[in-house]
Amino acid sequence: MKKIVLTLGLMPLLLWANENSYRYQIDLTALKNDQLTVSLQTPVITSDSAYFSFPKMVPGTYSISDFGRFIENLQAFDANGKSISNTKIDANTWLITPAKKLANIQYVVNDTYDDYTISNPIFEPAGTNFEKDSNYILNLFSTLGYFDSKLELPFSLSITHAPTFYGSTSLKDLDKSNLRDSFFVENYHIAADNPILYCLPDTATVMVGNTEVLISIYSTQKTKRAEKIAKSLSDLLKAQGEYLGGVLPVDKYSFLIYMANHDGITGGFGALEHAYCSMYFLPEMPDAVLIPQLREIAAHEFFHIVTPLNIHSKEIQYFDYGHPKMSAHLWLYEGTTEYHAHAVQVKYGFTKPAAFLSTLREKMTQAQFAFNDTIPFTTLSLGVLDTFEKEYPNVYAKGALIGLCLELKLLKESNGKYGLMDLINDLAKKYGKDMPFEDAALFDVITKMTYPPIGDFLQKYVAGSSPLPFKEYLDYVGVNYTDVVSTKGYSLGQIELGFNQETKKIFVNSTKNMNDFGRAMGYQEGDVFAKLNGKKATPLNFKIFRDTWAKNVKKGDKLKIEMLRPEANGTYKKIKLSSPVFESESKRYNQLTFDSQATENQLLLRKAWLEKR
Repeated sequence: MKKIVLTLGLMPLLLWANENSYRYQIDLTALKNDQLTVSLQTPVITSDSAYFSFPKMVPGTYSISDFGRFIENLQAFDANGKSISNTKIDANTWLITPAKKLANIQYVVNDTYDDYTISNPIFEPAGTNFEKDSNYILNLFSTLGYFDSKLELPFSLSITHAPTFYGSTSLKDLDKSNLRDSFFVENYHIAADNPILYCLPDTATVMVGNTEVLISIYSTQKTKRAEKIAKSLSDLLKAQGEYLGGVLPVDKYSFLIYMANHDGITGGFGALEHAYCSMYFLPEMPDAVLIPQLREIAAHEFFHIVTPLNIHSKEIQYFDYGHPKMSAHLWLYEGTTEYHAHAVQVKYGFTKPAAFLSTLREKMTQAQFAFNDTIPFTTLSLGVLDTFEKEYPNVYAKGALIGLCLELKLLKESNGKYGLMDLINDLAKKYGKDMPFEDAALFDVITKMTYPPIGDFLQKYVAGSSPLPFKEYLDYVGVNYTDVVSTKGYSLGQIELGFNQETKKIFVNSTKNMNDFGRAMGYQEGDVFAKLNGKKATPLNFKIFRDTWAKNVKKGDKLKIEMLRPEANGTYKKIKLSSPVFESESKRYNQLTFDSQATENQLLLRKAWLEKR
């Protein structure tokens, strides 16, 4: 028995020795000028030339990154250490010849967090940060290169680090030393999907069904928060586990959280989902503010263990990092995920039904005024990298509303016995992480699994341009829908907001419905929010400000907003807007209220919609 155990224990090391694999080494202790040196023993190359690349784009970002621009001094060598010719042929690719002799590659990686001079900065959760004796964020897709024709070969990675540092990740460390971590994965896709956070450990774990959930935090203010955050997320995560059916498709999941006391290079905050973890870049803020925001973000990201991990198309399964091709089904990957993130909270009592309706109303109004609501959602998905790049954030508004309507239609057709999560679970059972679906066939598959009217819905409202039938579908569950009502009160001016995906800034998208207070402020379309009452405007604190300002403001208080106003030459001019606050008439769109006279059947469907089974 001892002999067998020893043999099994050596297997990962034997796999590491396989010449037909990538064998990477990184020494974090050798950091110089915020640059890491990366060494690679290359797999066997049998062709005369080889293309060594870094991703142009990675899954989950839906924007072009060009990670090759952060690579310097790439050198190639044969087995005797003799230099081999390499030429950089585009932003992300090096041509190496003669490749048959290639044995080693070495290069330097710049981090993405602190170069404020570059255009198209990397959204922090997708980036890298190297701070000596402090923290190291390694998104491996920005750190490890690959050969275009050898994405499916195994990857081994050895990382040397300070003995006091801990590498938080969902990958399994095969080395028990406190000076080195050793990881082995089956291919580049898995490596790219598993970031690592190195720092002095501040970690906690929560068991969600069969899954160990790791909370790991790096705080620039050196505050220990993992235990408190784990406790605050525990009930929500357990509810999500139950909502997903009790048995989750992963053994381990990691929340990797960088908390900053400074603005990031993009000016934004948020998270990037992965199959087995999510990476966060969040501001340092009091727990009373942080925890509700984190719960909302985490509720969304955690659901990605189902979509797209266990339900995805060939475009995702065989993702082309150099020439990315989009799937038509962002409504499924991001839209239904966003819907579930809110639905689970009302079903398990974390939010009240009235608050849930308010969230839906906000998404309806955002989809209606901040985006082009006439673009078929499958068309938007296919063109999200170019033609419809600015429409991408609508996946969190209209995409979630597609999830809402699909849920209500399924409940109607099944008399409350089969909802959206049932469909998602059935799709996950049919496909799973290793079997992709054909993009063009998905609607037919769903129709056969459910009811003919569901196929009609998908063709008319997802592949087609018809507006979602809120009034008809919400009536199924006894919710009254009114498209617009007039009210009087305090508002920021009834301007429609937009979100720039590249700059992560909020701007005035439309003044078409602006009220008297908005005119007194002097908003103009295109104005970019810079400061709100003297505080820097970021997507996160803008939401907090908007949600609390109207509740606490008094007549005569002065609202002061600093804007960046676009000039004809492409530059921006600082403009200060201000006005004493006064009540003004506003139009409130997409009003939702529960019908107190709902029928027995409506109440049955409402219960199936809003309550746990």
